Amino acid sequence: MRDDTLAQYLQASGLHHYYTQHPLFDTLIFKLFWDTGRALFGTPLAGQAIYTIVQAAALAAGSAFLLCYLRKIGAPRWLRVLSFIYLATSYVVVGSIATMGKDSLHTVFFLPLAVIFAEVCRTKGTLLRSIPVAVVFTVLMFAAIASKRTALLIVLCAGVGMIIACRKGFRLRAFACLAIAVLLVQAIWSPLAAAVTQANHSPGREVWGLITQPVAQVAHDNPIAISPAQCSSLNAIMDLDKAVSNINPNRTNETFETLYTKSEPGHPAPNAQQKVAALATWVQLGAANPGEYVKAYAGVMRGWWDPSRNFAYPTDSDYLFAPGYLRQWASFLPAEASASRRLHAIKHDLAPLMGTSNKPQWKHDALRFIHRWVRADNPLTAMALYVTWMPLGLGVALVMQTIRRKKRVREDGESSALLAGVAGGGHGGRRFGDPGQLAAGFAPAQALAVYGLLAFTVLSLYASPEALFWYPIPVYFTLPLFVALPLSHR
Repeated sequence: MRDDTLAQYLQASGLHHYYTQHPLFDTLIFKLFWDTGRALFGTPLAGQAIYTIVQAAALAAGSAFLLCYLRKIGAPRWLRVLSFIYLATSYVVVGSIATMGKDSLHTVFFLPLAVIFAEVCRTKGTLLRSIPVAVVFTVLMFAAIASKRTALLIVLCAGVGMIIACRKGFRLRAFACLAIAVLLVQAIWSPLAAAVTQANHSPGREVWGLITQPVAQVAHDNPIAISPAQCSSLNAIMDLDKAVSNINPNRTNETFETLYTKSEPGHPAPNAQQKVAALATWVQLGAANPGEYVKAYAGVMRGWWDPSRNFAYPTDSDYLFAPGYLRQWASFLPAEASASRRLHAIKHDLAPLMGTSNKPQWKHDALRFIHRWVRADNPLTAMALYVTWMPLGLGVALVMQTIRRKKRVREDGESSALLAGVAGGGHGGRRFGDPGQLAAGFAPAQALAVYGLLAFTVLSLYASPEALFWYPIPVYFTLPLFVALPLSHR
């Protein structure tokens, strides 16, 4: 498990009221497995084991689906072999398979969605002529959006490119699949799940971290740079002093958690006018203090772009029961009891999940060896490689291909016109656009439409409150598909 998963366990087990900060879709799926393990074997850990098996099978099936698709679109054999080796042995992929968390669950749906999304763009929407395919495509979009909050914006933005890539006769069908999936999540599933679980609504504050972090950095490094009027504008939406004292250079949680999201004693909830004024102050401070803004953003996003920053997945979940974490979980319990009593209660309630580090010594030694290997300046375990530099290189390659394609088409058109004038317009050889020539691969414009799915996913990572290695799991799994785009062209 990761830390969010344990917070979801508190909700699913009735130890804490449901809330919407973590997708209820994920929480209820996890609850199904925990309850199954408890009912069949007397422990929720058995449910986690079942979940791990199901997730491993689903991700293996999705990876096989992706590899088969690479062959279909004419990807080079060497790329298919490397993709197979990568998906079967790469630490960033294999190490995430046993993770019970919203990012790995989201990948179960995002992986086949990305493949079908690519095929819709490649066929210019004609794939959606098949009603069963259109239904599966819609269901996968629904599950991807419901399982991760940022997926809504990713699918919407990438979906615009997909619709543009479709032929006119199929754009409406592509739009309908997208619209139905979004409406099912936003208008039916989300309100219905919240009503059934009586979940408290969690305000969305993470994106505001892009605002609160740099202004807190300016106030921390150069407080005299903020005028009294600007300070008043910022304090209308946040506690600036608290943000300055708690600022963490590696993540934005400590600053955006000082936002006023509801009326509090001595401070009303900020209105729209105050929020707009605070945004204007953010722009003014950025123009006057660019160095502090660069420092603020570079620190939070460093894991995404710095290839010297690598990571290792935890080898068990017992780190979540360290004293600091237990005090955090104890704060979820009713405040009427004393802190010591709540800590004792949470230890008792979480006991069924403890003990995952109780392994034979040889397993400990093997895991310790792997952990040291992946963290010893290993460039293959740097998130930046998969999140920034490979996607950036792919984007440049696709743009260059598109430019060359337009130039070649223009030159071919001029040559054809000249030949028609000289030879009476005779046609010799195979014309561009024959069905046999278009049987596989992507035209550059279609490849760019598919690349939009990766590009917007990466942008969502850069907008995250911190560079946490769980977040790019969908990128790790789907990267071979996007690498194939410039290599499988027509």
